[in-house]
Amino acid sequence: MKVLHVLRQLNPGGIECWLDRLFRAWPLSARPDFHFALEERDFGSLAPGLLSLGATLHFCPPPRQSGASAAAFSRLLHQQGPFDVVHCHNHHASAFHLALAALHGVRLRISQSHADFRRSSINASPLRRHYEQASQVLLRTLANVKLAVSNGAAADLFGPHSDGVRLLPCGTNFDALLDTQSRRDASRFTLIHVGRLVPEKNHQFLLHLTADLIARHPSTRLWLVGDGPLRAQLESLAQSLGIQSNVSFFGNRTDIPHLLAAADLFLFPSLSEGLGLAALEAQAAGLPTLLASHLPQELNLLPALTRRLALDLPITEWVKFILEMRTMPRLDRLQRQQALVDSPYSIESNLRSLSQIYAS
Repeated sequence: MKVLHVLRQLNPGGIECWLDRLFRAWPLSARPDFHFALEERDFGSLAPGLLSLGATLHFCPPPRQSGASAAAFSRLLHQQGPFDVVHCHNHHASAFHLALAALHGVRLRISQSHADFRRSSINASPLRRHYEQASQVLLRTLANVKLAVSNGAAADLFGPHSDGVRLLPCGTNFDALLDTQSRRDASRFTLIHVGRLVPEKNHQFLLHLTADLIARHPSTRLWLVGDGPLRAQLESLAQSLGIQSNVSFFGNRTDIPHLLAAADLFLFPSLSEGLGLAALEAQAAGLPTLLASHLPQELNLLPALTRRLALDLPITEWVKFILEMRTMPRLDRLQRQQALVDSPYSIESNLRSLSQIYAS
C-alpha cells in the first residue's frame, strides 16, 4: 500500500512528531510505503530520520502558488503513483490537493483536521471567511474519509453540521512518561510549557504571568521547551521584563519526560488548539496542568490533575490559582496507567485505527 501525506514541513510540531512516531512504531512487515509532499524546500529537522527509515520526501509548492503547486502535485501523483491513499494535514488547503487526487483516481482521500481556529476566525476578513466556507463545502465531497483530533477541530474544518467525521487524536508513547521518576528541586517553583514558539501558543502571556509570579515568589522559574519564529522576540520580552535569569529557552529537546518530571506545574494558555498533545503528555507524567478554559474538553485526560481558567481573567487571578495548585496531590504511576490503558491517545491505538482506515 502506498500512502501520500501532505503537510508543510517536517520540523518538530504536533502533526510532524506524530507522523514520525507513527512511522517508527508501525511494524515494518505491515507498514505502508509512506511518501510526504512538503511545501518547503527545507524539509525540516525530522526529515533525515524519516529518510533513513525508508520514507520518500517530495517538494510541492504551497497552494497559494496555484499553477506551480497543481503542476508539481499532479506530476507527483502521476510519476510516483498510483497512490492508494492521499492523507492531507493542511487544513482548508486539503481541498486543493484532494481535488487533484480525485482527478487522478486516488481511492482513499483523507482530510484530517488538527486545529480549531474558530476563536481567531471571528476577526477574519470577508474574503477569508468565504475561502473557509468554500473549503468546507468542497471537503464534504472530495474527502471520502474525514478525521479530526477533537470535536472542536472537526467543527472548524468541516462545519458544525458535518456528518461522518471520525475522531483520531494524535497519540504518543506513554511508557517513558509513566516511568520517569520525579526529580523536582524543592527550593524552586518550576513552571513548564512545551510547544512551538508561534503566536497561537500565547507565550507572551506566559512571560507576563511569570513576571507577576516572580514578584511574589522570586524562586519561580519558567521552562519553555520548543522552538519557532518568535524565539528572538520572546527572549527580548523576557529581558525587558527583567526575568531573563528565571526563564530558560530549551529549544527542541528529546528528553521531555525528564523535564516534565523535574517541573512543578504545566501551563497551557494557548489561543487555539486542535487538541494539544503536550498537555496530555504532562498529565501522563503526573504533572498538575492548568489549561485555558476554551481549549478542548478532551484535554481533561486525568481530571484530578487538570484545572481551567479563562484567558480574559486578570493575570492576578492566574497567579492566585497557580499558587493554590502547588499543593495539588500527585497521582502515582498505577493511577495514571489505568487511565491510559486503551486510551485513544496512545500511538498503538492510532496504529490500529489508521490500519483499518487505510484498508477500508
